Amino acid sequence: MKAITIIGRVTKDGEVQQTEKGGFVKFSVAVDDGYGDNKSTVFFDVAYYRPQIAQYLSKGTMVGVTGELKTREYNGKTYLSVRPSDVKLLGGNKREPVRHTEHQAPAIDLNDEIPF
Repeated sequence: MKAITIIGRVTKDGEVQQTEKGGFVKFSVAVDDGYGDNKSTVFFDVAYYRPQIAQYLSKGTMVGVTGELKTREYNGKTYLSVRPSDVKLLGGNKREPVRHTEHQAPAIDLNDEIPF
């Protein structure tokens, strides 16, 4: 078994599908790899057998996925997938604006408080 943990953003809204064994949510995660001129993106397909999480898997949502790494070859390309044992929601998507609530402390500019 090849275990892996990835952290990245959902590439499109999660899609619920049904089989004889029950439902699952299918989604893809884009993970940044490298940095600078060597930066690239690696894509992983995920099928998670807890379809109730689909409502939270919208495009751009940050997720962490832990599970078994799978590979398959098709037309000369290698495709990566994760058979997850755990999926964690790590944050909202880029399309959702951050909303200020009255319970949040106001931002303070600390530079005004420094005497030098």
